[in-house]
Amino acid sequence: MAEDRAINKNFGVVLFDDPKQPMAGWKATAGVSKTERIQSADELSTGTIWLTNIGYDDFFRASEIWRRSNLRHEGYLVVKIANILKEWNYDPGRAGQSSELAPGFICQFVSQCFHRIMHAAFRLIRQIDPRLTMDRAFVGQTLRDDIRIVLPPLDYPKSEAASFMKSGSSWQEFTQCTTRPIRDAVSIMVRRPRTLHAMDMLQTPVPLGPFEPVSRRNFRHHGNDIVDFLKNTDNPCMIELDVEGIDPEIGPVYGFSNSTNKQAKQSRNWVAHNEFHALSRYANLSIRSFYMGREYGSLVSKLPDAVQEFLTDKTLDSSWTAGVIAETLWRAATLKEASDKAGKPTDGEDRAGTSWEGAWIRGQDKISMFMPALELHKRNYVISSYGLGWVQARVTEEMKTDFLNDALSLGLVPAMTDIPAGLFQMQVPIQWGGDKRSKVFAQYQATKNIKMLWNLDKLPTLPPGERKKFIIQLMQIAAKDDAEH
Repeated sequence: MAEDRAINKNFGVVLFDDPKQPMAGWKATAGVSKTERIQSADELSTGTIWLTNIGYDDFFRASEIWRRSNLRHEGYLVVKIANILKEWNYDPGRAGQSSELAPGFICQFVSQCFHRIMHAAFRLIRQIDPRLTMDRAFVGQTLRDDIRIVLPPLDYPKSEAASFMKSGSSWQEFTQCTTRPIRDAVSIMVRRPRTLHAMDMLQTPVPLGPFEPVSRRNFRHHGNDIVDFLKNTDNPCMIELDVEGIDPEIGPVYGFSNSTNKQAKQSRNWVAHNEFHALSRYANLSIRSFYMGREYGSLVSKLPDAVQEFLTDKTLDSSWTAGVIAETLWRAATLKEASDKAGKPTDGEDRAGTSWEGAWIRGQDKISMFMPALELHKRNYVISSYGLGWVQARVTEEMKTDFLNDALSLGLVPAMTDIPAGLFQMQVPIQWGGDKRSKVFAQYQATKNIKMLWNLDKLPTLPPGERKKFIIQLMQIAAKDDAEH
């Protein structure tokens, strides 16, 4: 009974005809095989959490729709509705084009995905705090805000250090490249399997404080070559620098100080130590100052057992939902401090945009995605952006097959809608260059084995003890189907 009372919310999707003026639209609730037309948000059940197609700015700044506690903006999950559809082989249409998918179908399908993600997240949250009901667990602006309850406390910069620990100054959410444009090209995103990337991010060595500022006038205490000192010190450092020059083959892809915002261009001048090591291989650097920490530690070792078990559970390797939860976890570790934890700021004091640990995780994400982006660039593909576990390229139709094969060989998986029908065969192994743990998932994704992937995706919603039995049953059914055909 207590479990029933805890699960006190349904999950649904509503597509407003005009998300900037959210009135009429279509709605569907997970598990209910019908779609209904609405004329106002007043017709939406308050017992259901609704994922909408309203953008963040329109949700919080252009209207009062945010006051409706049962609605969520389109960026609530780490994957938006259009990308959910693409990853499951449903084409939402290109920018400026309407989708051939009926709004009712989109609502019904995405509501099922939303339901699975939220129930898997809740199962994890309840293992950390069994007292929570869905009413109390899902109250944040994003699922990242809600799931951070399962993470250990993080160390947030204060005072002067907080002032530079900002997006655009110490990191970018993703990197916009300045590679040459290409005519008649389409944009294709390929990504590292989410659980694999999440594990790499959470296993990143992170700094332990306290951090002490070191100004230029004190550099002499650390030898004659401060760049060499920073390359070799075992102490974690956050470094203020100028890039005096970078390898011209590398610079357009690395995009160190490239802005992602046309309205607010800001020059980057801080890097976490791990990104400094990567950048120093390609660029001439001038050091302005740095903050030095005490030593390195491990974040993953501090995660609760339930979270570690979730991330390492091999039965979840081919689950799309488990991957979304894993990405939500590592990105939650890079958020700014929760308002209820940070306390009231004093006059003139900034709040850091992330923790010290978060800065290192963001640095590792940059490095992890720069390497395959650079390799694809060297193979003459135009890389437009990368970060957050993905690489985005622009390719022509003639280049598409080679690009997809090259991406898979580098451990990057495309969305199903970007894979031409019949390009990869079920019985022929793909040339997978990623982690062995992700090979089966990549094979199913490349061959568009939607039936198997959809069934395997039920696993995160099942109790751990039932998962292996479920997989065996699926494999037996698949083998029987193969024999009959």
